[in-house]
Amino acid sequence: MSGLAEGWIDLTDRIALVTGAASGIGRASARALAAAGATVLALDFNEAGAAETADLIRADGGEATARALDVTDEDAWTALGDWIAETWDRIDVLVNSAGVARFDRIEEGMSRTYREAFAVNVDGSLFGMAMALRFMRPAGKGAIVNISSTASLKGNPGMASYGASKAAISHFTRSAALECMRAGGDIRVNAVLPGFTDTAMAQAVYDQFDDKLGGRDKTLAVFAAGRPAQPDEIANMVLFLASDRASFVSGSTISVDRAQGA
Repeated sequence: MSGLAEGWIDLTDRIALVTGAASGIGRASARALAAAGATVLALDFNEAGAAETADLIRADGGEATARALDVTDEDAWTALGDWIAETWDRIDVLVNSAGVARFDRIEEGMSRTYREAFAVNVDGSLFGMAMALRFMRPAGKGAIVNISSTASLKGNPGMASYGASKAAISHFTRSAALECMRAGGDIRVNAVLPGFTDTAMAQAVYDQFDDKLGGRDKTLAVFAAGRPAQPDEIANMVLFLASDRASFVSGSTISVDRAQGA
């Protein structure tokens, strides 16, 4: 791994949970946190993918384990919390990276895609924050990083439920940050808003809906960067926000898009 993990940030002895860790931004974030010294719990509905991420971390000399988690299942989050209480009895960092993207049109009805997007993207993040705060509140410290999207900042014809769900994550991030601040202690809650990022999820959207979106190259050509972000570039911001270097940053929604939304 390159970038901020090399010396500038030290997460030694921290316990970091990452959802959506089987691939993309989640995997990159898990590896970045581990490279900075954190013990990482890689969580994903895709248990084999999460295990592969943990293997990669261990191969790099880091510490990691993996567990299957359906982020839409509140009982599963409770059970995970019980396991963590017996294993470490603390959570220092939570990265809510699990997410789904669906193509839909308001005029055609979108009850199914809306529910799918909100179940994973919003419910999953809320359940995760609630479980993490179970440990962070008594400790009086911790860092939560939610993965939103620049899609939360503008209209999204053809992917309205995705954009709306990401906007909800940004709002809950700000509200949670204020709640934590007013309760005292040093618990910080922030959101990262990636622009187009080179992940399997993004590619699946391009592949499935190429005729509607105009294709990957046509879509990217309208943005200033002329290329998608790499997952590591998003993970570097996640790493910063998870660290003490961001000690006075909370309630922020930070775009990482190289002027795509400018």
